[in-house]
Amino acid sequence: MKTAGRGRILWLGGALLATLLATQWVSGGDGGVDPVSAVPEQKAPAREMKEIRPVDDDGAQLELERLERRKFGTQAGDLFSRQSWVPPPPPVKPQPPAPPPLMFKYLGKVTEGDETQVFLALAERNYVVKIGEKIDHQYRLDEVTDHTITLTYIPLNAKQMLSTGGGV
Repeated sequence: MKTAGRGRILWLGGALLATLLATQWVSGGDGGVDPVSAVPEQKAPAREMKEIRPVDDDGAQLELERLERRKFGTQAGDLFSRQSWVPPPPPVKPQPPAPPPLMFKYLGKVTEGDETQVFLALAERNYVVKIGEKIDHQYRLDEVTDHTITLTYIPLNAKQMLSTGGGV
């Protein structure tokens, strides 16, 4: 067991040594030459030469107030906005408001001559209405047939049908 562990350590050490030698060979082989100092200096014309003076004072601070802050014009817009080449979806047309669902329950009707009265229930209230009458200033009874009752929701002037269950 100990020989297997030593063999593994020797193998890993050899691989490490080979890697170090390969990196040294690829980087230039010397190892002692600074790449910046190895580049020969080029003489620039005198008018392009800028004088760089080292700062003698170790406590000197940068004068940040002298630096200008970059200002973006209105043409720049939002620099970090998302951009997509997909065309925007067409604008959604607002749907007209819909009347609330009919909550009336049909209880029955009575017809005497030309006049028909309909019995409706809503929650705990019962209504007896004729054609043309209003229910709580919200609905108006328009038409009564054997199979349906037509009511108009007054605020939206929307007609709604209530099934009486009188036919197939």
